[in-house]
Amino acid sequence: MESGRARPKIQLILVAAIVVVTTLTIVGMAYYPWGLGARQPIPFSHRVHAGTKEISCLFCHPGVLKTAVAGMPSEQTCLLCHNRIIVHYPYIEQVRRQALQGEPIWWVRISDLPDLTHFDHGMHLAAAVDCGKCHGDVKAMDRLVRYQDLTMGFCIQCHRENNATHDCFACHY
Repeated sequence: MESGRARPKIQLILVAAIVVVTTLTIVGMAYYPWGLGARQPIPFSHRVHAGTKEISCLFCHPGVLKTAVAGMPSEQTCLLCHNRIIVHYPYIEQVRRQALQGEPIWWVRISDLPDLTHFDHGMHLAAAVDCGKCHGDVKAMDRLVRYQDLTMGFCIQCHRENNATHDCFACHY
């Protein structure tokens, strides 16, 4: 007779466990959303800097005007502001230490193209192509995520939509 009473208890425990696991999964997804973006060596919020503070992309990435690669900002770029504001934040102190030691910050690259591809940000900026077309709404991102796979198909479709060249040598070496 006792085994008959044990069965409902086991079933109740299993149902309770399933409910707890399901609830924790749903709550966990709300507090740690998917697509958070790559962890960088120094936490950096594009939402705060480009969004809230309205700092131009060109301030940190001046390479877009002169070279094919936007580049990553140097520690000195960060310290232009952070020698005066939020000076004692531990990560800002780390940036300062690395700058004094001549040690670069090894940022994790989010967007990249194959070596056989030539890409000129300046040409696209001159043509008034919105950065968000390739990079998404950076002003809303704390950690950057790859918004778009920069495939040849994506680029050709954009060139077609904007009546731009389809000459292979415009983009390929």
